Amino acid sequence: MPKVKAMTTGSVPSFLDVILNFAESDTTSTLALQDNWPSQLQRKTDGKHLVMYGDDTWLKLFPGMFARSDGTSSFFVSDFTEVDNNVTRHVPRELENKDWNGMIMHFLGLDHIGHKSGPSSPHMIPKQQEMDGVVRGIYEAMEFKAHLASTLLVLCGDHGMNDAGNHGGSADGETSTALVFISPVFRGISSGLTSPLIAPPGNFAYYSTVEQSDIAPTLAGLLGVPVPLNNLGVFIPQILELWPKGTAQLDLLYQNAKQVLKIAKATFQSVPFVERPKPEVCAETEDDGVILWCLWADARALYVDDAASYSVRIETLYKFLRHAQNVVSGTASNYDVGKLYYGIVAAAISTSLAVSSVYLERTLSLSTAVWCGFVAFAHGALMFASSFVEEEHLFWYWVGSAWLTWLYGVG
Repeated sequence: MPKVKAMTTGSVPSFLDVILNFAESDTTSTLALQDNWPSQLQRKTDGKHLVMYGDDTWLKLFPGMFARSDGTSSFFVSDFTEVDNNVTRHVPRELENKDWNGMIMHFLGLDHIGHKSGPSSPHMIPKQQEMDGVVRGIYEAMEFKAHLASTLLVLCGDHGMNDAGNHGGSADGETSTALVFISPVFRGISSGLTSPLIAPPGNFAYYSTVEQSDIAPTLAGLLGVPVPLNNLGVFIPQILELWPKGTAQLDLLYQNAKQVLKIAKATFQSVPFVERPKPEVCAETEDDGVILWCLWADARALYVDDAASYSVRIETLYKFLRHAQNVVSGTASNYDVGKLYYGIVAAAISTSLAVSSVYLERTLSLSTAVWCGFVAFAHGALMFASSFVEEEHLFWYWVGSAWLTWLYGVG
């Protein structure tokens, strides 16, 4: 869910989003009241609709938005087949329909294979080949069906996985995902890149890298809808080449910068962004807010300067946008670590008092007390596993079986 939020709103997911992601029945994390490109696309007055097939997280985030949908639970990770067939079976019919302007397909099979047996699983390559077939079928329809001639296919992952098939950490494999914009229209701007490439050593930076939040403003520009209000994403440079070089590209990027500036103003309220900073202030400062102020002043001045080099004007806007993205994203994820430690200490004290009270009352036998302590410790330790929520039933299965064996076999 946090990654879907980043891709649709352009905003930075919070710690609360991660917690709510585990609550399968949760409905408080809806994006219905937040500005996002699916909502903007739905509001376009062209008489068309949105459709969605796959991970039912989309149905919880965007309730009532899709005219047709078929959601599947992402928590039954043993299913590698039906969870994707339930998406693919709708694709041929939808490619014939002309009443939608956006179709979301969220396949789960690759994710499930990773969780169950890791990225080197023998199931992985056949599943990737299956996904290749789905992409090939959609692209061929885009080439030969007139009503799909200007369709854009965005192929991406919401997260990666580590060598064990899990995710949620900061390893390259977990934070690096594929992103491809596919359309016959792109033939005019394609740079003729070689594919496939040999994996770079140590990371997954095959061609170029962007932030996940950059998808939101880029799609907004391509779909002709406003950039989401809380977006921190930056328009992807390669896609900017679709517009004629000159005023069109500058205006698009400047609108992106003005929208990000609003968030920067709210973050650094003491900085007078409307004024022109003195040169000595910009030369000497190390304050993030003042640096953004100086970068914005340069970008705004060059934007209205027709005599300035086009490439310099574009580069200056991108410099402001990238720095604003890094700085404001960082402030959005800053937490008071001291208070977190206080919470851990308070929880430890509470647990100790609870255990002490049981011991003093002598209501449990020694073996029962030891067993309960072991279960509590093991369960708490396993909470640090990134995918424990998906396999918690296995823990209780083995704990329950062992306890019953002890009661009826040994006891």
